[in-house]
Order: sequence, then C-alpha cells, then structure tokens
Amino acid sequence: MFFMRLRRGAKWAFIVVIFAFAFSFLFAGVGSGSGGSDVIQQLLGMRGGDPIKAAEKDVAQHPHNAHYLAALALAYDGKGRRGDATNTYKKYLKLKPKDTSALSALSRLQQEVATLRWDRYLSLKSGMTIVYGPLSSDPLDSLAGTDTLISAYSSLQITKINSAYASYTTAAKDWESTSKLQAKAAPAADIYGRANAELQLGEAAYSAGDYTVALDAYKIFVKLVPKDSRAAQVKKAVAQLRKLGAKG
Repeated sequence: MFFMRLRRGAKWAFIVVIFAFAFSFLFAGVGSGSGGSDVIQQLLGMRGGDPIKAAEKDVAQHPHNAHYLAALALAYDGKGRRGDATNTYKKYLKLKPKDTSALSALSRLQQEVATLRWDRYLSLKSGMTIVYGPLSSDPLDSLAGTDTLISAYSSLQITKINSAYASYTTAAKDWESTSKLQAKAAPAADIYGRANAELQLGEAAYSAGDYTVALDAYKIFVKLVPKDSRAAQVKKAVAQLRKLGAKG
C-alpha cells in the first residue's frame, strides 16, 4: 500500500517525534515540576531507577495532571509498551487537545498498529494461497470443495482472515481520526508542519479506505510544498485515487 511504502522513506521522522514531545514536555510549559524531568532523565539513562514506576506513582497521586500523564506516556513509549502509551496519550490529549507533538506521537503508535495488523492479514491470506491456491468464491476452482476436513479448516482460516482485516480496518480508522485532529491543530504559519500533517492524514485515510479525505489531504500537501521530494509520489497517489472514484 502507498502509505507503507512512503513511511519506509520517512523512517527517521518517527524517531524525531518522540524527542519533539519530550523536549516540548520539558521546556514548553507542559513539564513544569520535577517529576517529569526525572522520568525523562531516566529514559535517557541519565539517572537510575525505573521511569515507568516513577511515572505511574505520580499519575496515581495526580490522575488528572497533564504534566504527569505526559511523563507516563513518554515512559511507556520509550519502553515500547505501545498499548499503554496509546491509552495514556489519549488521556493526556483530553486535557491538552491541541498539543501537536502528542498528537504526532499518538498517530505514530496508531500507524504502527495498523501496519502490524495489515501484515498479519497479508500473512494469513498468503498462507491460504500457498496451501489451497488462489482464494475463489467458486468451489470448482478450490480444493477446499473436495474434502470435508479441508473445507472445515479452510472455513476457519477464512474466518481468521476476515477477522484480521476487520482488526486492521479498526486500527486504520483510529489512525485517521487522530490524524484529522493533528491536521486541524497544525499552526497556520508552519507551512512544513501543516504539509506533513496533511500527508499523515492522507496516508491514514487511504489506509482506512476513506479515499475522498485522502485525496483532499494529498492535494493540500502538494499545494503547500510543491517542490518537496515526496510531491511526485503523492501526485501518483492522487491519480490512483481518482481512478478509484474519489471525489475532491
């Protein structure tokens, strides 16, 4: 899929996101107080101790404090606890809904989940193809129609494939929802930031099958940064979406 190919070319952008949120947390007023600073130093190896335990303790004592929620989200994220980090970023964003760094971090995690679920769907589908040949709705074209046991197993695998695709779709829609908020929150004066937010929205909407939203977002990206190195690839996506019947 287009968004996955493009993401491989922007690998380091995701590494920057976590540090951007960390520094805004420390220096832009979100991270006032000592607890969050301690967590960041622990994550960076500058101070001993478990950053997650320290942050969880702070949040337990101050569950509605944006400062401590940000520290906990960063701690989970830094240790690769994707689900916990996602839930904590969401709690933080209820208090700070226009924090673009936090929105970027949440969007990154949701994109990772969507990619993992897409890969699982493809793996299950590929397994069916290898064992039984190309999937077909015509029983005459499938070996599964010739044996009761194989047919039952095939039915089970198809159920798993459908479930995997539904799981992927849910993840993609979550990613799209956050990307819409990110695009809306991007400062008007930050042209490059707005362009990246629109590109993110386009990728998320494309993956969720929301082609009209994807088309509009890609067009805005090209309009904002027509000379960007990614513009040519985005234009190809625009042409592809128009062939699919997207309006915009």
